[in-house]
Amino acid sequence: MYTKEEAKAIKIGFWDGFKRYSKKRGRKMTSWVLKGTQIKEVQLKFDLNEQGAFVMLQVDSKLDANRLSVFESFEKYKPVIDETCGQELVWNKHYFIKDFKEVSVMYYHLPDVSIFNKEDWEKCYDFFFKHMTILEEAFLDVKEVVMYRA
Repeated sequence: MYTKEEAKAIKIGFWDGFKRYSKKRGRKMTSWVLKGTQIKEVQLKFDLNEQGAFVMLQVDSKLDANRLSVFESFEKYKPVIDETCGQELVWNKHYFIKDFKEVSVMYYHLPDVSIFNKEDWEKCYDFFFKHMTILEEAFLDVKEVVMYRA
């Protein structure tokens, strides 16, 4: 088990490593869309937790009706998104974040990896880079129509 300080240092090391990995492949961390989606309820996210690595498009709002409306707008374009993203993209309208709150997500998942196992890092970096590139492209394909939903 790690102390809080050790765990924090490992996490910082992981994300700094991903920044360097992205830069070597021509993407600065600031060039990913992530929170700059221009749709208030939508964020693209990287996550590495106890369940594995995730690349996700998360729809979140204080009002469930807003969240569901935005997610349903994406669902209308599911064939377009799936054409870009492939069948491994998981769609979940009712996803719970650590028993904290409900969001809607589309995500890729890489199981059985840990931020605390440095041997997993390169595998996670490859997964993050490849899948965020694809998810970001799919998002940009439908962004305008989702932004101006009725």
